[in-house]
Amino acid sequence: MLIGSEGAVVDRQLLEHAMSECGLQFLGLRRSTGIPPYLAGMVTSRHPEEGRRDRTVGLDDPDRVAKANADWYELGTQFGLFSENRRFLLSLPVPVASEGADEPPEAVWGLVELLDAWDVIGRGGEVGITGWAYGCPAFVMSAVDGSVFVQGTMWQDSMGTAILPAPYGVKALRDVARLNVGKSYRTAAENEDTLAWLARGDEVDA
Repeated sequence: MLIGSEGAVVDRQLLEHAMSECGLQFLGLRRSTGIPPYLAGMVTSRHPEEGRRDRTVGLDDPDRVAKANADWYELGTQFGLFSENRRFLLSLPVPVASEGADEPPEAVWGLVELLDAWDVIGRGGEVGITGWAYGCPAFVMSAVDGSVFVQGTMWQDSMGTAILPAPYGVKALRDVARLNVGKSYRTAAENEDTLAWLARGDEVDA
């Protein structure tokens, strides 16, 4: 299986194949990025005045998958999700190595490249990479340099993409980051990334 019983990625070969099925090339896991995936997963909790932008499509729209795909790409292009070679970071659940006790999977960035033929909202959800079923998005992404966070999700009667440019400047996210430093539910890697993220934000503000 691509996703194990605890919801964690367990097989790289299957992961690479599933990525290719939805038009993504998997280039490996990336740790110590200084970009905490859990913070990137808070885009939908932010507000428009903090810079959040949304594109949504009604669940009753027969063309919802095509429209949601187009919206994701247009937002990503407009706000800088993609590098020059169309690479970006995609959060993946990875097992935490521990002795004995079952641990929830850790969110780790996977570096991916967008291929010419892709279907993030439809096939990506169907194979469990960017959602939990066809046309049911559930993903967290970041630009490689952390300059923009992206989240795909579903609401009661719609689905779509929310994007947050310049997350370093969002006070609420920085407050959350400070509260998470050193917590028992954060791994050492998460703490390291959080401290680096806060320090980078301080440099931007200076």
